[in-house]
This record gives sequence, C-alpha cells and structure tokens, in this order.
Amino acid sequence: MVTVDMLPARYGDALLVTWGTKKNPHRMLIDAGLAGAFPAVKAKLESFEGDIDLFVVTHVDIDHIGGAVKLLADSTLTPRIREVWFNGFEHLEKFNDLLGPMDGERLSALIRTAALPWNTGWPDPVDETVGGPVVCRDDPPVVKLPGRATLTVVGPTPQKLADLLKVWRQVISDAGIKKGVKPKEEEPDVTGRGILGLSLADLADAKFDGDDAEANGSSIAFVFEHKGTRILFGADAHEETLVENLAKLVPAGERYTVSACKLPHHGSRRNVSSVLVQALDCPQWWFSSSGARFHHPNDEAVARVIRFGGPRPKLVGNYASDRWKSFTTDFPPGDHDYELVLPIDGTEGITVTVP
Repeated sequence: MVTVDMLPARYGDALLVTWGTKKNPHRMLIDAGLAGAFPAVKAKLESFEGDIDLFVVTHVDIDHIGGAVKLLADSTLTPRIREVWFNGFEHLEKFNDLLGPMDGERLSALIRTAALPWNTGWPDPVDETVGGPVVCRDDPPVVKLPGRATLTVVGPTPQKLADLLKVWRQVISDAGIKKGVKPKEEEPDVTGRGILGLSLADLADAKFDGDDAEANGSSIAFVFEHKGTRILFGADAHEETLVENLAKLVPAGERYTVSACKLPHHGSRRNVSSVLVQALDCPQWWFSSSGARFHHPNDEAVARVIRFGGPRPKLVGNYASDRWKSFTTDFPPGDHDYELVLPIDGTEGITVTVP
C-alpha cells in the first residue's frame, strides 16, 4: 500500500509519497510548492519522525522550487534528507556548452553547503561529490529506492535539458532563485470555456497546443512502483516527452497500466492531451492546484480525462477550488460518468491511499 499526501502547495506541487510498513516506512518528497506554502510542508514533515529517502526537485519553476529553497535552508529539516535529485546548471552543461559558469544559484549552493548526496549514481558525474544529470537518454532508466521501490524515469530528455541551458539565466531569474531577485509573475492561463454552450466533448476535442516552456520541459518525471502499485508523477513535463517514453515501456499500441497519474502541469490544457490520456490505463487522475492565477485545472484537460480516461474515471484534487465548482456546475459527475474527490469544506490538501 502506498500513501500520497498532496499538500496544499497553492498553485504548485508538494507531494509526499510513503511506502513500506508502519514500523519501517520510507518516504519521498516531490517538490515543495511556493515559498508561501512552505509552512504547510514543514508542518507535515515535523508531524512524523524518520528520514526523507529522496527529495526530488523536478525543475526550476517558482511553484515547485520556492519552498525547496526554504526547506534546504532549514537546519532542522536538512539532516533528515538522505538524497536530492535536481538538475542544476552544472548538469545542463553536460549537453551543451553555451554558457560559462555562474554564481548565485541558491538551490545548488544550499545542496552543496548541506553536503547532501546529489544525483548520486547518475552517469557523467559533475565531480566526485555530485552525480550526473537525471535524464532519460534512450530507454527509461530504472532506479532502486529503499523498501523495494523503484523509479522509472520518463523525463527529461537530453534535448529538453539542452533547451533549458540556452535560457538558464533568464529562467532562474524569473523563478526568483537568484539572490535579491523577486520571482516574475507569469501570465495567467485562459480556460477554453469562454464560449457558452460548449459540450464536454467540444472541450475534450479542442485543438491541442503543446507547452513550449523550457523550464517545464526539463521536468524530472517518473513512474514510482512498489509491490505492483504504479504511479506516474508528471511534474510539469511536456506531453510529447511523456507519450514518447511511456510508449517504450509497453508493446506497440498498448496502454501503459498505472494505479494513478499525477497529471502534468496541474492539469493544464497545454500538457494534458487526449493522446497522453489514452496512452495510460489508469483509474485515478490527480490534480495539484488551488486554481489561483493560472485557472488550473483547465476545462479542456479535465474533459479529456473524463472522455478518454476509461470507464468512470476517478478525479482527485487537493483543493475544493472555484475551478472545480464551476466545472461541476456545468458538467455534473452524475451526468457525465466520473467521480470527483476533493477535500472537505474548509480544509486544504488531501491524502490518497493507493492499494
């Protein structure tokens, strides 16, 4: 049995995965949300004893990395982290030599200062203390975790890391991880339901315009597996990266079976295509977002999951947001054959148990 806490990370991600036994649990933290969401992450980590076997910082975006900077600066928490995965500038350099060395990248500096094991065991190590890039070069690599769990890495590709390298300086400035620089406010996304009268099928069939943000494309995405339970954690990965690499895990034309999928980019219409949904045999689809600023999940993404995600798909969100209220008013679960699970009124975050 695997438990996943989808913590209240506002419009970002902070996911705590727990497996093993009560006497010997193992844990992985995936991102830590916005800096303002860090108190909720800290409170959760302080609610139990024991280590975090792996802390994955999926990519350089403020809604994933802001809380990570605060966590790694917290001397009460860093001793409990046994390993970090994060592709910093020094890892991107392995694929292209467009930029010279740079200082001021706070997350990398904090990892080094805390002397935490960093990308341990990955090929092409940066130096004697730092492993190589976490990347899917060809066949998705499989990494063993404590407690007989594995991660099958399905993103990023070398090309996606090379793309990020070209704009690295601007990206880390926009993310606010350069010292003294405030994060840039991104433009809100726009839902496609601006025209009244659209059906759920209309939304699901809306033209797919894929995400082209370099930071999102560099996301570390993977399948977690433990005793037959498989969960796809999509970070903010580009749709084509996930589709291409998931296809390598099954015979041609077959769907890849997972127990649940944490959808990429909080259910953005630009990262959740009908092709991606149909690439999976999946009963549960998870959305991590408060709906603030970017209107996630987008109606088109939700409609694609409902239409192509199998019989009576189960949708799970970590906020009972206005986005969900609006969608369910127009497309009630009972009329459209899906199930929606949200936190009870007045609470934020949700815990999901996957058998």
